[in-house]
Amino acid sequence: MADFYQLLGIDRSASSTEIRAAYKKLAFQYHPDLNPGDPHAEERFKAINEAYHTLSDAIKKSRYDARLNAYQSYNDHTETYWREVQRHRYHRWKATQETRYKFDKEYFRVQGLAFLTFLIIAGFCFGLIHTFTYFHEKQQAEIDAQNRALVSEAFSLLENGQIDQAFTMIKNLREKNPVEFRFYAAHDSLLRTIRTKADIEFDQEDFSASLHFLEVLKKYEKPIRIETLRKLAICEYHTGDFAQSIQSLKYIFSQQPWNLEVLYQIGAINLYNLQHDEEALHYFTIGKEIFKKNQTSIYGKAFEVVMNPRDAPEIYFMIFEGRAKANINLKNYKEAETDCNWAIFLRSENPNGYKLRVTAKINQSNRYGICTDLNTAIKLGADNLESLKKKYCPN
Repeated sequence: MADFYQLLGIDRSASSTEIRAAYKKLAFQYHPDLNPGDPHAEERFKAINEAYHTLSDAIKKSRYDARLNAYQSYNDHTETYWREVQRHRYHRWKATQETRYKFDKEYFRVQGLAFLTFLIIAGFCFGLIHTFTYFHEKQQAEIDAQNRALVSEAFSLLENGQIDQAFTMIKNLREKNPVEFRFYAAHDSLLRTIRTKADIEFDQEDFSASLHFLEVLKKYEKPIRIETLRKLAICEYHTGDFAQSIQSLKYIFSQQPWNLEVLYQIGAINLYNLQHDEEALHYFTIGKEIFKKNQTSIYGKAFEVVMNPRDAPEIYFMIFEGRAKANINLKNYKEAETDCNWAIFLRSENPNGYKLRVTAKINQSNRYGICTDLNTAIKLGADNLESLKKKYCPN
């Protein structure tokens, strides 16, 4: 037999307030909406719900306590105790064999009166319980109808564009009635509605409209989802708020330090949009360190000799390309040339690595290999290099 007190983590002497508080805490922890795809949480939630509805009802609680006492009392009896009980029963039965009842009119009259009294008391108790249950269920139905109306009102505010008012209303309702999970479900439904609106605008590339809904999600999602931040960064970028886009990307990177795509985006926005070359170089350098660490763990320290550069993801080439550009802007030409070497090693068919290496060499007054790089870059499709070719490759 399930021990509802143990399930809720309370004593049998707990008050209705303590029972309600324990239920609220556990139900919020195991609610299916907060644990999607977890069958254990769903079963746990059902058990907690049953325990609360039993212990919060005075009549149901008294019945349950009686059954629990009987069950525990039964389990506490030892084999010796039951032998003693059987012995006493035997002696009582034996004594009854020596008694002779007289089945006369008086006997039947007394038995009839006892049975009639039992029927009257039982009928009264049944009527009392039925009446109490009726009024309790009626009151609960009225409360449920009122709560549904309040939730509908919140969604009406949302549809009328009063988004903050809708969320504030649900928040206040949850604070006033923390055990009513209809309000928690309503909060989640509001978020889903906003998320759907944001996704529709995002898919249609209306980034300004999508940004409006994503900022609402950022405000009311606790904790905020990584996917929300990712789309928020994209919308902020396309609407020209580069600094805020970087802040969103930095938060994602703090949660996912292995995410090279996010790391590259931070560096690229700093390099191309904000002209923060030192900040860009910092993040591209982190990418370079991750590249070397990952390849070393796979191939060993001499990975550049062993590895097939075609197996490396494109993002590594992009990081070295970006790092080379940042170093050139900062006049770190020797370091930029090293970055170009890595970029060419990873993607020898991409002309940008050769083109950037030409720039790095020219600024070092190093003409060695310039003609080869220029010819290779032009052959691979690079443009605006003819004047340099005429200057450094007259033949």
